[in-house]
Amino acid sequence: MIYLLLSAVSAFFGVSDGLGPATLLRPLLDAVSPLSPDAVAMLATMATLCAALVSAFFALGKPLPLHQEELLLLAVGALLGGILGDLAAYRLIAVIDTQAVRMLQNALLFTLIALPSVYFSALSRTLRPLALSRLFAFPVAMFAGLTASFLAFGAEPLTLMLYFLLFDAENDESSAAALTIALFAMTGKLLTLLIRQRFSLPHADVLLWILPGALGGTLLAMLPGLHRGSQRSGEVLLRLSLFTSLLNIASSVL
Repeated sequence: MIYLLLSAVSAFFGVSDGLGPATLLRPLLDAVSPLSPDAVAMLATMATLCAALVSAFFALGKPLPLHQEELLLLAVGALLGGILGDLAAYRLIAVIDTQAVRMLQNALLFTLIALPSVYFSALSRTLRPLALSRLFAFPVAMFAGLTASFLAFGAEPLTLMLYFLLFDAENDESSAAALTIALFAMTGKLLTLLIRQRFSLPHADVLLWILPGALGGTLLAMLPGLHRGSQRSGEVLLRLSLFTSLLNIASSVL
C-alpha cells in the first residue's frame, strides 16, 4: 500500500507542477524500499513512463507547441540517450556495491535537481538565454535522455532549464520538450531492460501498486479543477526531493 500512496502523490504533484512523477518518487523509493538499486530504477521507470503516456494522451487534442521536425529530433535523441543511459547504469551496478551505487545516483540526482532550482530562482534573472538553433534539440535530448535513463527519472527539471537557457523557449515549448524526452528516454530504457531480462519484468507484485498509483495520480492532475500547478508548489516539490536525496546519501555513508 505504501508504494501505491507514494506513486500517486508523487505523480499528482509532479505532473501538476510539470516536474515529472519520479522527481520525488525516485529518492523516496530509495529511502523506504528494501529493494536493490536496479529494482528501484525499474519501478521509477515504469511510473515515469505511465505518467508520460497519460500526459501525452491528454496533449493529443491540443495544438503542438513545437514543430514536427523538432519533436522528431527530441524523440530520436531521447530514445538513443535512454538506451545508452540504461547500459551505463547496468554496468555501474555490476562493478560497484549497492551502497556506493545508491550514494552516487542520489548525489547525481541531487545535483541535477539543485541546478534547475538555483537557475529558476536566481540565475535566470542575470543569465541571458542563448537562443540557439532548434537543431541543437538533438544533443540536448540525447544528454537529458541519457541522464534520465541513468538515474531512472524523467529529468524534466533539467530539460526545462536547458530549453529556457539554450533556446529562450516559452513555457509550453519547454513543457512539451520535457514530456517528449521523458516519454522516449523511458521507452528506450524499458526496451533495453526487457531485452536484458528476456522480456520479463521482475518485482511484478510491487508494480501492481506502483502503476495504479502513477495512473491515478496523473489522471487526477489532468482534471481541470485539480490541475493547479504553481511556482510555489513546484519549489516545495524540488526541496522535498533534494532533502530526501540528502538523506539517502547520508544513510549510504553511515
